[in-house]
Amino acid sequence: MTESVLLRFSFFEHEWDEDIDSPEKADAELLRRATEGTWFEVEDVDPDEFDTIEALAERVEEVIGGEWDAPATVARLPLDRLRTLIAEGGWTFVAGEFSDFEGHHNDTELLVKLTRAPGSRA
Repeated sequence: MTESVLLRFSFFEHEWDEDIDSPEKADAELLRRATEGTWFEVEDVDPDEFDTIEALAERVEEVIGGEWDAPATVARLPLDRLRTLIAEGGWTFVAGEFSDFEGHHNDTELLVKLTRAPGSRA
């Protein structure tokens, strides 16, 4: 039976300090969270927005690096970490979603579904 996992990466904007009140401070906080953040297992509905990690990465970079004009590293670090998890764990990317910060509704988050065959752990 195939093993599957849902993983989320979040920038947790709703937990930011109130003194992050400028684009420079926001960029620094985004970079800190991209550097220190981790992918964690969640229970959620399966993502269905992107069917390749490349398509997910393109959208994340388009929003974070393009629309927000934040450092490109902010978008790349979580996805590089995900690629490492996939390679080291014998996982296959199945689907992903990306949601960007929206006021009181949600933080900027990536959600992915990964699968692997039994015994394929690296």
